[in-house]
Amino acid sequence: MAERLSKLLANLPAVRQALVLSSLQRQLDAALPARFRGEAQVVALENGELRVLCRNGAIASRLRLESQNLADALQKRGLDVRRVNLKVQPANSRKPAPPHNKPPLPDAARQAFASASEQMEEGEVKAALQRLLKRHS
Repeated sequence: MAERLSKLLANLPAVRQALVLSSLQRQLDAALPARFRGEAQVVALENGELRVLCRNGAIASRLRLESQNLADALQKRGLDVRRVNLKVQPANSRKPAPPHNKPPLPDAARQAFASASEQMEEGEVKAALQRLLKRHS
């Protein structure tokens, strides 16, 4: 059963693309100097150009100096890489917004909405009122 599932998943385009990128990432990591492993992420390989995102400008600059050596090392590993294109994509430094805690719906409002919902014909407004009541019950 698990084998059949893995075969089915392997035929999905998104899964195939993920497997290709994962393989390219392993190849790049093997070709990178140890201090840069995990600092650069493969995005795509198209027409002999390997596109890579780096965590910061310093890493991208250093790897740009080594880009031809990287391309040569990847060619030796059997990949059709003629050029390595490095871009900077810093990790998201913004903190996520804190969760917004809504105050509870007063009982009088809940009863008024329930009464209005009961009197309405089926439709979008009635459905919205019912969802509101469900969230606040």
